[in-house]
Amino acid sequence: MTHSEDEINDAIKTQKLLCQKLLEIMDLQGDIDALLRENHPSPFGSEKFKNARPEELQRLVVMTAIQFVLFEPDEWVEGNDEFKVAAEKLIEVTSSQLKWLKEKHH
Repeated sequence: MTHSEDEINDAIKTQKLLCQKLLEIMDLQGDIDALLRENHPSPFGSEKFKNARPEELQRLVVMTAIQFVLFEPDEWVEGNDEFKVAAEKLIEVTSSQLKWLKEKHH
């Protein structure tokens, strides 16, 4: 299948914008983490992932969001114990996908 130069350029622009927005989300997640965990530097943020593929960034954003809830005390929200069971499996699957992406594209 062939694509016109305009289609290719549009796809490149879209990918750049997508990555930019995901990196912004990652920076916001770092800010949120800093607010939640006083006196600890946040491991979250976009600094180390400037050249990551959109698929990697999406999974990193998802994993961070899950971790915020995963590390809450069980008693904060009813059902957190059930959430944690599902979250641990989702983290495992997402981590596996990130390893696959790294092997395939790096």
